Amino acid sequence: MPVKNPKVSVIIPVFRPEGDVFGRLKDALKKQTISVEIIEKWNNPEAVSINLGIKEANGEFIVILAQDCVPENEKFIERIIKPLENKEVVAVLSDLFLPEYQWKKRPFLVRMFTMGDLKVRKPEGNLTTCAYRKKDLERIGYIDENTSAIDVDFSIKIRKIGKVERGNVIVYHMHPHYNYKKMLKTFHAYSRFNGITARTYGSDFHPIGFVKRIIRATPFLGFCSIYFRYPLEKYYHLLPVNFLFGAIPEHMINVLGFWQGFFLGDEEGGSRNKDVLKENKRNTEALEEQKKQK
Repeated sequence: MPVKNPKVSVIIPVFRPEGDVFGRLKDALKKQTISVEIIEKWNNPEAVSINLGIKEANGEFIVILAQDCVPENEKFIERIIKPLENKEVVAVLSDLFLPEYQWKKRPFLVRMFTMGDLKVRKPEGNLTTCAYRKKDLERIGYIDENTSAIDVDFSIKIRKIGKVERGNVIVYHMHPHYNYKKMLKTFHAYSRFNGITARTYGSDFHPIGFVKRIIRATPFLGFCSIYFRYPLEKYYHLLPVNFLFGAIPEHMINVLGFWQGFFLGDEEGGSRNKDVLKENKRNTEALEEQKKQK
């Protein structure tokens, strides 16, 4: 049954946002056909920020958006909460896409590495860019703040209490990748995280997702995953350059990072939250030093 005048809260965990993209996100939310409560939670580990936002939210419906994710149009909120009219549905997923104009802003080598972003991606277990009911998030005990695999852990728990559907909505996922070496380091962390996830949860999370992770981490076979996502029709002429500066580095990172995570596990605090925890520690130490000087 359609909900009249739905109350929707949008939670955005924020840490070192890119000003232009973050501004676009907030502007897009203000233009939605359904008015929303915007809750920003700054400078915490992601799970902590999300949980604080959920507890503060006044809306019946919760949409969680990453700071670099911009809704495609003004009907995003209206469309993503619509499947929740069915009481059996507990989560609604978005599709991810990078607009070509944003991709072209990246340095050449970064563009070669991220050509797969130019095709629509349909993640099965993202925590962000999705919609929920607040009562369902409370029912499963919020987000686990003691694991770096928050997407996987959350997805397993939410699927146990109801159906998960796609909302047929697109979010522009605008990762701020402008430094090639830094981007490679980031992707290594992602691959390592995939290995940790496979070791910890196996196929409990999502059987297809588990198989995809194994394929990506298998020597030579992993190239199939890379070129399945390649926008061949428009960029066939860049295949040789992409192979050298995109496919080979990505494949090596997928293989080395995944199996490193699989066999060695996670580091204390979770690699996902390492930067924010380090910065918070530095800030705390600086405040303590100031107090001593006084």
